[in-house]
Amino acid sequence: MLFTSLTLRGVRGRLSWGYRTAAELTAWTIQRPKGPDAEWTLIASVARVDGYGVRQRPLLFTAPRQGGFWCWPIQQVHRLIDGQLIARLGPPEH
Repeated sequence: MLFTSLTLRGVRGRLSWGYRTAAELTAWTIQRPKGPDAEWTLIASVARVDGYGVRQRPLLFTAPRQGGFWCWPIQQVHRLIDGQLIARLGPPEH
């Protein structure tokens, strides 16, 4: 099986906890390095954050795209400092 790296970028997204917006995101990047056990990583600028909501689970990252939207579960928020978010994502949802 061939494993390749992948990078996705966007200018609008959000973290959702149920129906609530936990964070509004801008200028986001999702990276997945090469390899069978590679993890998805989200790096984003945060426009607005609900400090309580962003600590709740389950959290989802969603972003609009042509024909629908992207959706990944947030596994762990590694960093949320000075308007920057770094998080580990689970596999994308369909």
